[in-house]
Amino acid sequence: MLSLALALSLQGPPQGLQELLGIPYVADGVLDERGRWTTFSDPGQALPGPGLNCSGFLVAAARRLLGFTGTPSEAGRDRLGDSGPGAVRGQDWDFGWDLVLNLSEGRPRRWLFPEGPQEAPGSGAEALRGFSFQDSKAWSKVAAQIQPGRVCLADFTRRRGGQWVHHHVALLLKEPGGRLVLYQTLPEGQVHRLVLSSEAGLARLRRMFGPGERLLLLEVEPS
Repeated sequence: MLSLALALSLQGPPQGLQELLGIPYVADGVLDERGRWTTFSDPGQALPGPGLNCSGFLVAAARRLLGFTGTPSEAGRDRLGDSGPGAVRGQDWDFGWDLVLNLSEGRPRRWLFPEGPQEAPGSGAEALRGFSFQDSKAWSKVAAQIQPGRVCLADFTRRRGGQWVHHHVALLLKEPGGRLVLYQTLPEGQVHRLVLSSEAGLARLRRMFGPGERLLLLEVEPS
């Protein structure tokens, strides 16, 4: 049997991700360790049907691509104890940073920046804010570092209320022929894919998030 890394480098979108495409956005929705559709805040309560928010999508993708078997609570664990109820910076201000590191725990991984890769986890969420993907040169330098057969967990950051927050997550894969594809879900939408190696796809992403948005990419070896 092919390793997942080799399968990702030889084939198109993995079957597990194809199964997630089109699932509707549901606030707080997540797939738990038993395969039930539920929510992060109330994992004991089953949803009436499939539904994922951006974090729930990334958990479901990590179950398929990285072998993550933890609970929703383990996926969203507050790694530094600085974003729980009553936190000075606000509850869950660094949830995206926590999530991508929790889902990739124990695997070789690195942050990707225009100036080159950095060791992960490295600095905390306040210091690691990513790079501006509105900057074409910065984007080109980072995109060139992404390797086929790797899984890139994307953490989007922006300033909100005078501080940086890690507010959205997604998945990037380099598919055959060098095609770079982003998978995500947004409110009032569904899980979808966007080809970022095309000018139209990258322009659409930039319009979705605006000029102040930054992107923190964690590249992970799947096996």
